[in-house]
Amino acid sequence: MVRIRLRTKFLLSLIVTTALLTSVILVIVQNHIRHHARQEIYEALSSSVLIFQQFERQRERTLAQSAGLLADLPNLKALMTTHHEPTIQDASTDFWQLTGSDLFLLADRTGKVMALHTATAGFDRNAAQDSISWTLQRQQNRDWWYGGGHLYEVFLQPIYFGPSQDNVLLGVLAMGFEVDERLARVVARVASSGVAFRYGKDIVVSTLFPNQQRELAAHEDRITTSTTLNSEEIQLGGENFLGASLALAPSSRSPVTLIVLKSYDAATLFLRNLNRLLVGVGLIAVLAGSWLIFLISHTFTRPLSNLVAGVRALEEGDFAYPLSVRSRDEVGELTLAFDKMRKSLEKGQRDLLHAERLATIGRMASSISHDLRHPLTTILAYAEFLSESNLHKSTSKHYHILGSDAQSHLRSYIYLLRTCLYVSL
Repeated sequence: MVRIRLRTKFLLSLIVTTALLTSVILVIVQNHIRHHARQEIYEALSSSVLIFQQFERQRERTLAQSAGLLADLPNLKALMTTHHEPTIQDASTDFWQLTGSDLFLLADRTGKVMALHTATAGFDRNAAQDSISWTLQRQQNRDWWYGGGHLYEVFLQPIYFGPSQDNVLLGVLAMGFEVDERLARVVARVASSGVAFRYGKDIVVSTLFPNQQRELAAHEDRITTSTTLNSEEIQLGGENFLGASLALAPSSRSPVTLIVLKSYDAATLFLRNLNRLLVGVGLIAVLAGSWLIFLISHTFTRPLSNLVAGVRALEEGDFAYPLSVRSRDEVGELTLAFDKMRKSLEKGQRDLLHAERLATIGRMASSISHDLRHPLTTILAYAEFLSESNLHKSTSKHYHILGSDAQSHLRSYIYLLRTCLYVSL
């Protein structure tokens, strides 16, 4: 089984905790910034659409005023009384140039187109006839006309013979501005985003790249035709966009929709850079925190490691292993208690060895004393016996001297044994 040290456990737990906290903070910050970026993009799109609506209302007022003034001109009324189509077509050129509109149309009282002038080719008489018939049938004075790939916002003004109160209708004047690339570029520049105008399912004009425009046309189901601003995230050409759509004419023959697209990738480029910066800062924080935690854990666990080493040394019989106490906390108190216990064990072991040594010396002294005492006592007894017998005086004196010498040697041996015993203590 793998043994993991306490310091390693402490270090790993703190590193994991630091990494998790850093990751959670990064995720929270990223989500907050992403939400804030999305909100800013949506507000920018809303502001762009609002600016276009104001611009459109201004153009409508200009068209209405111009059409009203032009319809009251006697020359125009006189021209309409001719009912001659070539004449009306040729003579109306001056009126068209006077208005400066992109589309100028004159129709008789039945709705037949008598004159048509457009700034760009493509919207022919057939498309104009079909469009004005539809508008007159619905009795509208404002409509959107589409034909030949051109989209016009048109305002209609009736032309009366004499005062309008007499209700003698001569014809209808229609003036309009085209929704073209120039207008799209102006709106895109104001909105700082991509712009597209859609008529029904067709993208009329846009500032997008051709491949993005084709993909946008394929996502028709995701573009709403509501009169309120709606936002949708969409991917075009491998780039993420946040789009806002607004129906400009939901009740026309085909709905006219303004689509404003702001690149989410470009707007959040700073967020991706910030993410990389935050990840780098997070890694640095984890590494720095790990190093700091290592130092702190080393400070905490070093006294424990020293204590464990002292326990292992005591297990091997080393009572002199140095134990350093550098703090007065719980670990320091435990080290001091262990040191006291170690000293007590050492003293007890030393006393036990001393007592055992004394017992050994005592047994040895007793054995030596017995071994010496027995022959010396015998010699002493014989010497006393012989000295008391009826022996010659010189012989008796000689045995008496031998007895004294034996007794003196016996006392010397006893003193020597006592001295050895004392020295051993």
